[in-house]
Amino acid sequence: MARLAKQKVHAALEKAAANILNAAGGDPIVSRKDIRQKLKTLAGVEQQLTSVFYRFMDRRDAKPGARITKKDIDETLAYAKEKLVDAYDVNNNGLSTAEIAEMSLTARLAVRYAILQDQAAEAFTTDKLYDSLLELGDDLYFPAWANEADAYLSIFRQDANLQELTQENFSSALGLDPSNPVEAIQLWHQGRPNYEWIFELYEAYEQLSALESFKTLHLFMEEHLTHITHIVVGQDGARPDSEYPVYFVGLTPEGDILGFQTITIWT
Repeated sequence: MARLAKQKVHAALEKAAANILNAAGGDPIVSRKDIRQKLKTLAGVEQQLTSVFYRFMDRRDAKPGARITKKDIDETLAYAKEKLVDAYDVNNNGLSTAEIAEMSLTARLAVRYAILQDQAAEAFTTDKLYDSLLELGDDLYFPAWANEADAYLSIFRQDANLQELTQENFSSALGLDPSNPVEAIQLWHQGRPNYEWIFELYEAYEQLSALESFKTLHLFMEEHLTHITHIVVGQDGARPDSEYPVYFVGLTPEGDILGFQTITIWT
């Protein structure tokens, strides 16, 4: 096995810590009952890691069996990164198979989870997702998009290496100037989009096959992309041709911007 970056194992521990914190719900205290309920929602290595990390956290507490607070979680996470992971990377060049073999059960589970996350990301690289979207969006367009135009979809991709999608880094990735009204972001809606009005357009124009194709495309994006965002570029009235770029995009596991682009007509 190639050496594994410590940061990836840190991320696995952070995921387990987040699971433990989320187990509390609205209460700032995580009880044993809380963690038992949370573990029922998890599976596989993630469930094992979260369970073992909670027990490790509990043993470090001044009163084992007592309730866990956010302070306990933060302190244990910092300790685990330093003592259970970083201390084994003797040469500071990534974790080798021999170094991993010497680790505790908690750290080895974190390593296993990190490797699984890597494998999952490799299965859905930006290149593969782009090819899938090309196929799903082939010859697909929105009838009378917005007011006055039939607008074909074009698949949009921008290599970016982002951890999250914000107005600032989107504009930077595309080389847009936010101070220019033509390039400023007019609409930014992040979260699950409401596509019902688009579905209604397809039905009104009796394009039922296109409707099914669009639903398939939209579900594929929701499954494989994060930070899905609806974006319109150009302040109202700023573009003399009345055509405004529209994006429905998200982030791939590699942090690239991917989705589709079309236009809307404002007059």
